[in-house]
Amino acid sequence: MAETDDFTAKLSVVLKALTISRGRLAVEVGVDKSLVGRWCAGTVRPSAHNLARLTEAIAARSAGFTLHDWDKSPAALAERFGVSLSGRTARSSNEVDWISPRVFAEAMVNTGTRASDYEGFWRTTRLASEIPGHFIHDHVMLRRTSAGVLGYRAGVFDVRFTGWALPLQHQLITLANVDDSGTFVFGIFNGTARDRADVMDGLLLTCLRDAGTSPVAMRCLMTRVGQLSGDVAADDERFVELLASPPVATPESAPDSVRQHLWSECGMESFAKGGDATLAMHFARSMARGPIFSAPLVG
Repeated sequence: MAETDDFTAKLSVVLKALTISRGRLAVEVGVDKSLVGRWCAGTVRPSAHNLARLTEAIAARSAGFTLHDWDKSPAALAERFGVSLSGRTARSSNEVDWISPRVFAEAMVNTGTRASDYEGFWRTTRLASEIPGHFIHDHVMLRRTSAGVLGYRAGVFDVRFTGWALPLQHQLITLANVDDSGTFVFGIFNGTARDRADVMDGLLLTCLRDAGTSPVAMRCLMTRVGQLSGDVAADDERFVELLASPPVATPESAPDSVRQHLWSECGMESFAKGGDATLAMHFARSMARGPIFSAPLVG
């Protein structure tokens, strides 16, 4: 019975980490919900066949999960999924505490399965709020940290942001700050549902570098400009090289479709003409996409 009790504790960790119900798990494994209930209650342990199917279902949600993971202690399994045995999501001291545990757990599950779809080097194209009519190109590196979170690093001119990127559903939520000033930048981007993301678009919210650090929001396009090599030092060096690129771009440097996408007006006059009443990046008109195999990465 002790072995069954031990498995029950492990299954409880998995259900909490993946925020999945017993009924949903039963559907994905292909068994009756009452059987999953008996596994959770500790009255019966899965057969070898059902354990294999259970493992496959979990692996579909958490890449790399194997039968060998069941040999771990409940505490070790909790550590693997980034949760505590009390059920609260485990977070390191450099991670945000104000995101709800449930949402953070979902983001961590998505990071485990989809981080490679977003990791890499990116270049933004956004309106230059201080140079009207021009664009600004920030450079961004998305890379998974040792804690398993998708890290976000960005820079433009002499400003450097560090933070996190949270994959939630088909969107990528980014939040970062400048260490010495506390200036924040928040982003919500349309990502891709399944494929590797090569282009994303969304909205940025940050502060101007004026006397009052005035809040400003703008549309933003993110284009992949390179893949990570897997060599941390080499990738860091590549990121520094990208940050040296000229950040200011003329209107003519962007295609007409991009200019229209980022410059389209909003407000009541725009709404009366069939446009947007508020600043938005509608998914129905999004430029977000996966790879176009005939087109090379922008270098």
